[in-house]
Amino acid sequence: MTNNSTTPPSRIHPLTVWVPVIFIALGVVLFYNYLVKLSFESKQNHLPILSRLEKNLALDERSGKRVELKDLKGKIIVASWVYTHCPRGCAGVVSEMRSAFNDLKKSAGKDADAIQFLSFSLDPADTPKDMKEFTDKFKIEGDNWWFLTGPKDELRPYMSKYFGFHEVEEVPVEKRFSPDDKFVHDMRVVLVDDKAQVRGFYDIASPEKDQREFMQEKLRADVLKLLQERSKEGGHSEMSFILYVLLAGGSIAILVWRRFAIHKSSKV
Repeated sequence: MTNNSTTPPSRIHPLTVWVPVIFIALGVVLFYNYLVKLSFESKQNHLPILSRLEKNLALDERSGKRVELKDLKGKIIVASWVYTHCPRGCAGVVSEMRSAFNDLKKSAGKDADAIQFLSFSLDPADTPKDMKEFTDKFKIEGDNWWFLTGPKDELRPYMSKYFGFHEVEEVPVEKRFSPDDKFVHDMRVVLVDDKAQVRGFYDIASPEKDQREFMQEKLRADVLKLLQERSKEGGHSEMSFILYVLLAGGSIAILVWRRFAIHKSSKV
C-alpha cells in the first residue's frame, strides 16, 4: 500500500519578515527627518565663516608659561590685539572684554569653560611680567583669559592672515602724540568657533555709542549661539548612533531571516 501523504512545507512566521522591514523603514524615516532638520537649522541665523586658524602658534603667556593655540581645540575664542602702554584705546577694549567675559561666565553656566578669551600684544617689548601687571589693574584672573606675547615677525603675520585683523601700522616718531603712541592697530575683537573658524568681528569699543552697544550685545549673543551649536553637535552624534543601531539591527535581522528560511527550505 502506497503512502501518498506528504509533509506540508514549513511556513515562515510573519514576524521574521516584518521585524527587519520595520527596522529599516524606521531608520530611513528618521534619517530623512534628521537631514531635513540639519538643513533647516543651518539656514537659520547662521554666522558666516570668514577664515580659519589653520596653523598652530606657540607664545608666552602672562603667567610665564609657554602655551599653544592647539591646546584650545574645541573651545570658542574671543580674541583681541592690545599692548600694555597703548594710549589709543586698548584699555577700553580690555575693559569691555572683561564685562563680556563676566557676563558670559554667568550666562553660559556649566559651559563657561568652553569659552576662551585671548589678548595678543602687538609690541614685542611687552614681557609676560608687563602683561601680568597690566591685567592686575583690571583684576583679570583665571586660565580662561590668556594674555600673550611673542616675536613680531611671527605673531603679526599670523594675526592678519588667520584671525583677519588689519595689519599693524607703525606711527612715525614725528606724528606721535606721546612716546607710547607707537602703533595704530585694529581695535575690534574676533570670534572663533570650536572648529577654529573665524565667525565675526566686533567693534565693542567704538566711539559711537549706538554702534558700541550694538556690537557688545551682538558679541554676547553670538558666543552663546556658537555654544548652542556646539551642544547640538553632541545631540547629532547621539542621533547618528541611534540610526546606526536601527539600520544595523535591521540588516542583522534580514540575515538571520534569510538563514532561517534557507535552513527550513532545505528540510522540505
